[in-house]
Amino acid sequence: MLLSNDEFLTALAELFTATKDAGSVSLTVKRYDYQGVKQERQKKRARRGNDEEAMKLLIDRMSLDEKEYATLVRAATDKKKISTLVTPADLDVFLARYHGLLLINLDSIKKNDRLRRKKAAIKRSMAKKMKSKKGQQREKTPKSAA
Repeated sequence: MLLSNDEFLTALAELFTATKDAGSVSLTVKRYDYQGVKQERQKKRARRGNDEEAMKLLIDRMSLDEKEYATLVRAATDKKKISTLVTPADLDVFLARYHGLLLINLDSIKKNDRLRRKKAAIKRSMAKKMKSKKGQQREKTPKSAA
């Protein structure tokens, strides 16, 4: 559903609150180039490598040009999809508000336990090495004859 910029930010805040306990929100930001389906077909052909002309057109389109493009911003959950088009003139203001909204809802992002688990695994492996070294040292020490 295509919304205005203000409506999009309001709906995005609602999506964040709705998925705070369970669920996720996926965000996409990309250039909107007004070409539509024809260009998408050319891109697919070029990716497959079937059409050399399509590849040349794709390279030409990817080259830098002076035209300014709108930005398409999408947000989706399992049940709802929203999007908005941001004009180049409004982009700075929109991104500032979008950034603020993301910072406010940053607390709902899961913390990554990867580093903690990695440190724990290193400690376990070091402990195993130390035990095996102690076992080897005990075997090497000669027993005194009594």
